[in-house]
Amino acid sequence: MQLLYLTPEGIHLAKNGKSIHLPSYRAQHYQNTIHEIQQGKAWKTTGRGAQFMGTAEDPTPHNASVTYGGLAAYEDGLLYTLQLDASGGLYKRSLSEKAEQEGHICSGNDIRLGDIAVHGSSTAACVRYPNCQSHLALFRLPSSVYTEITGGDSCELHPGWSPDGRLILFSTAGIARRGGEVAAYSPRSLASYNIHTECMDTILESESFDYLMPRMDEQDNLYCIRRPYKMAGEEDASLGSVLKDVLLFPYRLIKGLFGFLNVFTTLYGGEPLRNSGRRSDVKSKQKSEKDLFFEGNLIHAEKNRKENEKHGDPHAGILPRSSVLLRRTPDGTEEILARGVLDYTLCTDGSIVYSNGRYILQRHPDGSVTELMKEKLATRLNVLA
Repeated sequence: MQLLYLTPEGIHLAKNGKSIHLPSYRAQHYQNTIHEIQQGKAWKTTGRGAQFMGTAEDPTPHNASVTYGGLAAYEDGLLYTLQLDASGGLYKRSLSEKAEQEGHICSGNDIRLGDIAVHGSSTAACVRYPNCQSHLALFRLPSSVYTEITGGDSCELHPGWSPDGRLILFSTAGIARRGGEVAAYSPRSLASYNIHTECMDTILESESFDYLMPRMDEQDNLYCIRRPYKMAGEEDASLGSVLKDVLLFPYRLIKGLFGFLNVFTTLYGGEPLRNSGRRSDVKSKQKSEKDLFFEGNLIHAEKNRKENEKHGDPHAGILPRSSVLLRRTPDGTEEILARGVLDYTLCTDGSIVYSNGRYILQRHPDGSVTELMKEKLATRLNVLA
């Protein structure tokens, strides 16, 4: 079995449990360009001369922001979406580890593309906006022109095709705003868009659950990830969390003040107050693997792993057990197939390949589970024929 997937580090291709990294040369070229620009102007912004001229800047280098949004098998290669700081695009490449030539579908400073799904020459993609809206768009490859097929103050994610290519399935949530800013999202429901009739229908919704990543098999069974719905900030509203915040307030205030003074002395005095001998990158720094931020969500990794182990899971992952892979038959019967699921994909033999944040596993039609490989935060899974 060959498996194509994303991790925070980029694109990977695995065969028989061994994975290779497929580099994005678009991303590499962009990062090299940013580094060369910074090196070229360093003399203007650092050192005593820069302090004398008043042009001194924070010596911490700007790391080029590279974010992979979507990945899908396409013809004999793959498609992927990429965000390079403010510029986004859709690209294609072969499955070769050293494929330096990449195809360009579209890109631009006004394009922000997320998850994608492919059926033949048709590609459904999520188009993101700075106001937190996200809508579905339809590409007819190889054309770079796309048509948005959803709208409104909402957020559509996770497109997937029905086996016959007639329906695009997706999850959607309405946005509640206060003063123009996002205050909350509604529970995520599942919907479908018929590309022939251009009609949209809601297919699964609840006030208590979010439904994510809809897929459909040849027998019209609907698959998705279901998790409890929580309002923004609801998780941290416990009495224990409030008391903890109160007790830690003086420490956090002093820490914040010291951080401000450290930046101030670095900019205008040339030397930091803190001299640890190494640069601290706040965004990438993790105290441990106890808590992880992934795709904008906080995952209590260590807590969830221990809870999964307590329930006898031999491949304990870092997602809560309440994040379940659900199968719903045409008559409405529901069955939980796996718990603690991060992402998944359907196979033609009736099995399911899924990730729980620590492992990539295969659930066979008889319900047995096989470990394919150990991999952190694997998403956008694609099984290649």
